[in-house]
Amino acid sequence: MPLRPRSLARQAAIVILMAMLLMPSPLITVSSNSVFVDATIERIDPALTVKLSQVDAYEMIPIILHFSEGTTSEEVLEAVFKMDVDGIEIRHVFSIIPMVSAYASRNAVLALEAVDVIQGVSLDKEITIETSSDVPPAIVDQNGFGYVHPDALVGVEGLWNEGYDGTGITVAIIDSGAMGNHPDLNDRIIGFIDLVEGTEDLDPSDGIDAYDDNGHGTACAWMVAGTGQSNGGEYKGMAPGADLLIIKALDAAGVADDTLIAKGIEDAVLADVDVISLSLGGPWLDIPLFTEPTVAAIKAAIADGVIVTVAAGNDGPAALTMNTPGITEEAITVGAFAFDDIVAAFSSRGPVHRTSSNPKGYYAKPDIAAPGYRILSARAAGADSTEYPIYNQSQYGDAYTIWSGTSTATPLAAGLAALLLDKHIGLSPIEAKAALMLGATDIGEDSMAQGWGVVNVTRSSEILNSSSGVLTLMTPREFPALPGSQSVFVAGDERDPLNVTVISTVGRGTLTVEITGDASSYVTTSVTSLIVGVGYSHFGVDLKIPENLPLTAVGQYTGWLSLMDGSVEIAAVELNFSITSYRGSVLADSSHHSAEDPDDPSYYRYFSDYLREQGMTLDELGSPTYPQYVDTAGLSNCETFMIMDTETEYTSAEIEAIHQFVEEGGTLLIVSEYYNSQTQSASFGFDYYNEILQPYGIQCERFEIGGNPDTSAGEVYGIAHGGAVDADPLVDGVFNLFILAGSTLSVDPSVAGAKGLFWYDSTRTHAIVATVEHGDGRVIAVSDGSILYDSSVYDAFKADADNLQLLENIARALLPERPSVLDIELNREELGEPANVTAYIFDDDIESVVITITTPNGTVLTPTVQESLGYRFVAGFILETAGFYEVTVTAQDADGNTRVVLRTFLMEADLVDDVVVRTVVYSLLGVVALGLGYVVLKKLGIGRRREREWEPTWTEGESGTPPTGMPPSIE
Repeated sequence: MPLRPRSLARQAAIVILMAMLLMPSPLITVSSNSVFVDATIERIDPALTVKLSQVDAYEMIPIILHFSEGTTSEEVLEAVFKMDVDGIEIRHVFSIIPMVSAYASRNAVLALEAVDVIQGVSLDKEITIETSSDVPPAIVDQNGFGYVHPDALVGVEGLWNEGYDGTGITVAIIDSGAMGNHPDLNDRIIGFIDLVEGTEDLDPSDGIDAYDDNGHGTACAWMVAGTGQSNGGEYKGMAPGADLLIIKALDAAGVADDTLIAKGIEDAVLADVDVISLSLGGPWLDIPLFTEPTVAAIKAAIADGVIVTVAAGNDGPAALTMNTPGITEEAITVGAFAFDDIVAAFSSRGPVHRTSSNPKGYYAKPDIAAPGYRILSARAAGADSTEYPIYNQSQYGDAYTIWSGTSTATPLAAGLAALLLDKHIGLSPIEAKAALMLGATDIGEDSMAQGWGVVNVTRSSEILNSSSGVLTLMTPREFPALPGSQSVFVAGDERDPLNVTVISTVGRGTLTVEITGDASSYVTTSVTSLIVGVGYSHFGVDLKIPENLPLTAVGQYTGWLSLMDGSVEIAAVELNFSITSYRGSVLADSSHHSAEDPDDPSYYRYFSDYLREQGMTLDELGSPTYPQYVDTAGLSNCETFMIMDTETEYTSAEIEAIHQFVEEGGTLLIVSEYYNSQTQSASFGFDYYNEILQPYGIQCERFEIGGNPDTSAGEVYGIAHGGAVDADPLVDGVFNLFILAGSTLSVDPSVAGAKGLFWYDSTRTHAIVATVEHGDGRVIAVSDGSILYDSSVYDAFKADADNLQLLENIARALLPERPSVLDIELNREELGEPANVTAYIFDDDIESVVITITTPNGTVLTPTVQESLGYRFVAGFILETAGFYEVTVTAQDADGNTRVVLRTFLMEADLVDDVVVRTVVYSLLGVVALGLGYVVLKKLGIGRRREREWEPTWTEGESGTPPTGMPPSIE
């Protein structure tokens, strides 16, 4: 809830202080030879600045010279020849992008920064293989049973039956190479360029001498054009008639420089390929002047008519995890999905946040999804047996593996693009991208996870036929989209502005932007009309719920955001959101996780979404780095306290606070983890769990279930597997559960209300799910944390287990019977003037609300409470002094359920009355600073409300700001 504005004088002082803090001050770093490097140099990127401070004066560093956009290769060459700088070794002058790859000493870098023609100098970051712990090893179906190839799922058989198999189309695989003598690839590879060793074989007349010393590239190449010779043609790549140009840019360890990947793209363009597949990626840092070579090369390749597919990344399921170069707007960015209706947890999610490069703001990615979970592909001889285990060796030898990742989905999509090119000769990259997006199957996932859905190449071909290539679409497919859910609270909730991208294969001229349906009451756009040309155009869309909505506004809202040419709809985005009544929060304890094994709510997005559908939020209590103490005051602010896979000690006072929380009406959701019966050790705080659970007749047992957590090989338990399930809403529809790695629970029937619900055994000795009503509260215990993980959902689906149903049931069970408090505010003006405490309280039948205020001098006030809107309760008083104010809100409903929430506010003295601060300000800033403060005040218009800008200002949630550092790595 927004705070009341401070006084103008107070704001002026704050602006002055901030201006002083923000005055530029060079950051000096000292190298090993005591040479000073100024980190404020604008034309040297931050990563290179750090590197310069770490090396001696003569060590050669891989760098990139950036020239202005539009600089020709001839002009770049001329500039390189004219540079009079010692200590530089040119590696490559690019012909398709205005960049130069080089090695340079520290002194040379500093000298290059002064060369006017050079726009900037950046570090040529190292690429390494990125192994995601969320990508399960391919260990299932080893004997060849139960595997289903994705042919029918992506509609490939339709074009195959028409006689199109990619013949005459060349696809470049830029990766770790390919096994040239693999039976499924040896007659499809027409060229091999080894950028690591500097060799090549481009003469297919006597066979191509290609190799892969990692295994990743071979699996990627097969997804495009594997012929299936080694399996009798039952399984094959998506375009088995396509030709492959294999460009090895990654060495045996999966390591390369960014410019080497860009060089591979350039070589592919010069070789006149039709499609490029890039199953690599890494964290992205958007810095002015320093476009990454791979991103720039992709843009250049697409401008030259080459279709480029790029992996989204394996850093999901959190929002804002899209990898580079998958962030490239013009590329076809591919996410991975697991089965018919779920995106893989590991698949990176959007949106893409561009802070420096155009277009700025938050934009939708990925574009499409393709099968990327445990898919059969070729196995290179000598490939790592853990990452690429042999599939069905008894029948196929060591020719095949099953693997997972967006690396799998990306070449699959590239193969489908090759099929489209085979049938639709001369198809442009934007036509192929638009057709693949429009033809995709919507699987109901968020647009920032699935893009437009699972690609279907036959449907895309039909769209091209019916439209003659005249295509226009808007993305994301649906709004609102991640981050955040499609539910907003009635008490003034909002989504920060998102940008809609219009992709058009033709010029449409000026189109009208229209919003229809009841969603139009709350959704607005930054423009009412838009000029749409060939390519990409953009505008903003916003969702904001006013603060004064009554409870009668709760409900579902739908509509369409449309681009109209007169009365003709050209493209549309579905609008679909619900305004909900707040029903409480689940506070997940992250403070008691070990630093070596932290968990994060982003690991269980399905559970979070189920909670949000009920009007509940999922919040965190601290972290291993910044732990917070569990106490009564903190617990009073949540309805459910969740303990999940925690390892560190709970103090007796913390345990007592948890017990009191349950006694007074709170819910404890406690989820244990793996117990290893061989080592007699637990992966979680076994003893602390049992101490917490002791009053409730439930205990964690030293009894191992599931499998080893390092192998992702779990087991299914339940009715079909010798277990038992008792009747209870918590396990309604739950007949079997997939357990990755867990333990069991004992239930003491002598404790009133304690009962097991889902049992490991038919004799009901070992429970997997148990519950107990205690005092006014409830305890729900589950014996394996993996049931929460999105990454275990796919195993559960495959095993016909009901993990998702259990999560949905738990979310429903957490709805509190007592009133829920969304927020408490203390709004004030100056000392000695009226102030208000405002509490936002939700319940169907609130009977009374009492607000008690304890002032800094110990006076207890109980002012009259005024209700409005059905959930807003306000109590006024006079703010007489500065200091700590303790506010207690007590709400009771008609059934006698009571909720008490404590909140402490610090009301500081007015800044301009603070003698010490005033003296410091005046002595340091004087007349000049006061003048600066006046100018800033006039510029910002402080004292009046500023209009909300359309430049997005989202706080990056979940996993926070995208990590910096490494560029593309194998996905």
